[in-house]
Amino acid sequence: MRKLWLIIPLALLVLTACRAETQNKLRRQVLDLANTRQYITVYSYDGKELFSGMVDGKVTRAGNEDGGQGTYVYWFDERGRYHQTNMPYLATTYDRNTPQR
Repeated sequence: MRKLWLIIPLALLVLTACRAETQNKLRRQVLDLANTRQYITVYSYDGKELFSGMVDGKVTRAGNEDGGQGTYVYWFDERGRYHQTNMPYLATTYDRNTPQR
C-alpha cells in the first residue's frame, strides 16, 4: 500500500509533463499550418544590431524562471542551424529589414 502512495504522485507528475509538451507541439503545428513565420533580431547591450534572421519554428526561452542571470533564448534558423544567446533580442512575425507598407 505504501508503494502505491509513492507511485500515484509520480505517475501524475509524468502525465502533467506530457500534456504540456503535447500542447507545445500542437501550438507549433498551428503556427506551421497558419504559415506564420518568426524573425529574430539580436542586439548588443549598447543597442547595436548583431544578428537578424528567420526562425524555423519558434524562439524558446530557457534558464532561470526569474529571468535573471543564466536565462537565454535559442532557435533554429531556416537552414536548421542552432543559435543561442543571452543578449537582448526582438522576435517578430515580420521581417524588419523589408520595407513595410
